Amino acid sequence: MRVPLRAWLLEASLDLKKVQGLFPDHVACGGDSVLLKLENDGVHRICVTSFGALVFWPFDEELARRTARRIQEQAGNPSLEEAVEDRLVVVTGQGETKVLFNEIWLAGEATPDHVCVISGLLAQSVALESMELKVDEALDQFQTYVRDVRERGRVRLSTRKVLQSIGFAMQTRQAVLNDLALFDRPDITWEREDIEQLHRWLHEHFELGDRVRSIGRKLDFLADNTSLLMDVLSTRKFLRLEWAIVILIALELLVFGYWEAMR
Repeated sequence: MRVPLRAWLLEASLDLKKVQGLFPDHVACGGDSVLLKLENDGVHRICVTSFGALVFWPFDEELARRTARRIQEQAGNPSLEEAVEDRLVVVTGQGETKVLFNEIWLAGEATPDHVCVISGLLAQSVALESMELKVDEALDQFQTYVRDVRERGRVRLSTRKVLQSIGFAMQTRQAVLNDLALFDRPDITWEREDIEQLHRWLHEHFELGDRVRSIGRKLDFLADNTSLLMDVLSTRKFLRLEWAIVILIALELLVFGYWEAMR
C-alpha cells in the first residue's frame, strides 16, 4: 500500500494540549509532537509538532486544508507558509524496511511508532527548509550593505538594523537547537532497534545534520559581519561625539574671547 505524505508549516508555535482538544482521539509521539486521527475510518491522521509543522498521513488536499484551518483558528490564525512543504511516500507490506530516494519501504504495516518517527523527521525537514529560506533572504539583504561599503566607502545602516540582524541570528540558533529538537532522539528509539535504525536512515536521507551545519555557517558569517558593522557604527558615533565636544569647546572659547574683547 502506497501512502503519500505531505508536511506543511505554520508561522507559529502550537500549544499541543489545545490542539488535542480539537481531536479527541490522539496518541502522544513525544514531548514535542502528537498524532491525531482525523476521520472515523482510522486511516487519515495528522502529526502536529510544537514548532508548527503539520504532517498529513495520508495526504488529502481537501481534508488537509480543512484541518489546517481548524488548527489555525485555535492558534490565533497564524499564516501557513505556502513557500515550503515536504513530501514523502511510504510503501507498506514490503519484504524489508529500507529508505529509497523518495520512498520508504516498511516490512509490514505502519504502526503508530513508525508514523511518529517518520512524521517527526519530515516535520523537522520542512521546518529547516523554512529556516534555510529565511537565512538566505537575510544574507541577500546583508549583501546590499556590503556592496554599499565596497562601492561608496560608507555604511548606510542604522544601529537598529544591525541589532535586528544579530537578534535574527540568535533566534534562529535557538530554534534549531531547542525548538526543533534535532539532536534529541525519540524515546522509542531506545527501546526498539528497528525504529532506531529507521530514525538514523531518515536522518541521513533528509540530510538534517548537513543542513544544520550549513545554516550554522551562514549564521556565523552573518553574526561576524554584523558585529564588525556594529563596531564601525560605534566608532562613527564616538567620533561624532568627539567632534561635538570639540565644536562646543571652540564655541565657548569664541564667546569668551568676544566678551573679553567687548570689555
